[in-house]
Amino acid sequence: VLGKPLAAERQKVRVESALHEIDRILAKHEGELMALSDAQYKLVNESILAILHTTAQEKMDYLRHVVRNSLAMTALHSQEAIVLSRVVRDISADEARFVIDNFGYSRVQVASGEAEHEMKVLVVRPGTPEALIVTGLVSLGVLETAEPAWDESGLLRFSSVTAKLIALLRDAP
Repeated sequence: VLGKPLAAERQKVRVESALHEIDRILAKHEGELMALSDAQYKLVNESILAILHTTAQEKMDYLRHVVRNSLAMTALHSQEAIVLSRVVRDISADEARFVIDNFGYSRVQVASGEAEHEMKVLVVRPGTPEALIVTGLVSLGVLETAEPAWDESGLLRFSSVTAKLIALLRDAP
C-alpha cells in the first residue's frame, strides 16, 4: 500500500538517481576503491545503505559526498568509522548544515540571554528549530558538554570527530 502513492515514486527516482551517481563516482575512483581499508569500506557501505532510508534530497547529496570523500580518508581508525557511519546515517540535512556553518564557534550555548564568555560562543534560543538541532547533535555525539570548569558551565563543544565529519559532508571539488 505504501508503494502506491506518488511520494513513493518520487522516492524511487531519488534513490535510483543517487545510486547511479555513486556508481559513477566509484567507477571513476576504481584504484582507490580497490585499496579501501575496512574502516573506509564500512563508511562507504553504511552511507550507501542510508540512502535507501532517506527521503530528503539534500541528505542524499550529503551521503554522496560522504561516499566520495571516504575514498580519500585513508587515516581512518575502526572506531572512528563506526562513530562516523552512525552519525552520517542519522544526521539530518539541517543538522549537517548547522555543523558545517557553525564549526568556527568555540562553544554552543542554548540560552535566552547573551553569551558572557570571552571565547566565541554561538547562542541558540530555547524553543527554536536551532535548539532542536542542537539537541539532535548532542544525541549523535557531535556536540558534547564542555570541560567541567567554572567558566564553561552550560556550554557545549564540538566533539573530536566533528572535523572529520565535516570533511566527509562537504562537496569536494
